[in-house]
Amino acid sequence: MAFLDNSGDIILDAVLTDAGRQRMARGNFKITKFAFGDEEINYGVFNSSHPSGSAFYDLEVMQTPILEAFTNNTSLMKSKLITMSRNNILFLPTLKLNDNTSNRTKTDSSTFKGGYIVLAEMNTEKNGGAQVVSPLAAGILRGESQAITDNTRHIAIDQGIDSSESGLSFKSELSDDLVETAFLIRCDHRLLQIHYVVNVEGNPAGDPAKTVSHTNQFVDDDGIASYYVALGDGTSFVEGKAGTGTRNIDNRKRSTLIGSSDVLTMAGINEVFEGPLGSILRLYPRTSMHVRQSSSLFDELGTTVASGTDIDLDGTDLLTAYKYIDTLINIVGVTTGYSIDIPIRIVRKT
Repeated sequence: MAFLDNSGDIILDAVLTDAGRQRMARGNFKITKFAFGDEEINYGVFNSSHPSGSAFYDLEVMQTPILEAFTNNTSLMKSKLITMSRNNILFLPTLKLNDNTSNRTKTDSSTFKGGYIVLAEMNTEKNGGAQVVSPLAAGILRGESQAITDNTRHIAIDQGIDSSESGLSFKSELSDDLVETAFLIRCDHRLLQIHYVVNVEGNPAGDPAKTVSHTNQFVDDDGIASYYVALGDGTSFVEGKAGTGTRNIDNRKRSTLIGSSDVLTMAGINEVFEGPLGSILRLYPRTSMHVRQSSSLFDELGTTVASGTDIDLDGTDLLTAYKYIDTLINIVGVTTGYSIDIPIRIVRKT
């Protein structure tokens, strides 16, 4: 549903998604829940210094063109509106991709800048040779095998307040009612599966001695799989806020951050927020069986690279001829509704 025009009379454009049309055809369509979103609005154009006065501060916001309603549910409603019971909240936390080398979460900086390259299957990991290339360069993840020596081992999404105003610091506590304790992870089920890490004894741990596939809650009509993960659900996806659990790869605790200049310096290297810290989501994307066993999806959805855009796998070993598919992993915080997209490029050697 969308507003077609907001300059005068309110006109609503309501359409059904593919799943909605299927349910209507079956005779069991019934709206039981709904959500509001402000996907098209850019609040950065709010002008508090408009020469015509306060009545015109939000003029550009109100005149923002509104998109027509989408039938694809994954293309809109990524920024849902929420209701907070408290009225004294000055800052809301956000989600950020942790792109730090020291955490083994660095993104690719050469071929697919700002995202992660996932190697589709073993032949690509070996680059056509007899042994897997190891350790892989920063920003490159294994789609089939596992290795703890790689420069990038997983994807980490950090929650926190992105501000140092009013004395805010990552040494401060984030209010419990703002901490994300559960996340919704969405990705193309044809391409990826989401794993979490356990150690060899089967307990949640830091380095990926072993990863386990997580079962998705459902796959929608567009082939998008949704995974619901939560703190204390028996997996290692979600780490609690820094005051109640471990934070980052070196298992630093809140008590060690206070009064130690060396540890504070290390924290500045590991953290991506200046303000109070929330939880961390750690995930290990792996390729689907269809991607590993066949190149048909690469022919249908992807692009072929014959030469000219080589991928440096480990500093010396170049992947020269390959096919790739670009996709996204979408992360939504259940508490705040904040959403973030992680760019993924799946690469298969030809």
